[in-house]
Amino acid sequence: MSRTVPEWIGKSDDAMPSIHVRLRIYAKQNGICACGCGRVMNLNRDKVDCDHILALRDGGLNVESNLQLLLAEHHLEKTRAENVARGEERRHKAKAFTRQPSRLKGKGFPKAAPQRNASRPITKWAAWNQGVADD
Repeated sequence: MSRTVPEWIGKSDDAMPSIHVRLRIYAKQNGICACGCGRVMNLNRDKVDCDHILALRDGGLNVESNLQLLLAEHHLEKTRAENVARGEERRHKAKAFTRQPSRLKGKGFPKAAPQRNASRPITKWAAWNQGVADD
């Protein structure tokens, strides 16, 4: 079955759908919020927003098939979640394409005192012995 009315296509990304297009979307959704909460939207009482299913900045089109109606508070939550995900993706991409700073090299551990053994004389001990022997 083909559509009786052609699908609305926005002339630009800023073009807003008319009230007739929003009413068609409302009828297609049976008046239920598209977020999945199951609440019935009352156009006279509730604040209802028209939302892009796939955001324009993520490659979505400004066409009727990419639009859905949400209650305003649910639209705000969806937009926040999209922005958080977009920011995380941006940080991961930036980290992959930027040079990581080299780790600062510290002094390391202090040198250990020389160990005593029979084959290697201790120079400090020898110098002390010489000083004592002269007295």
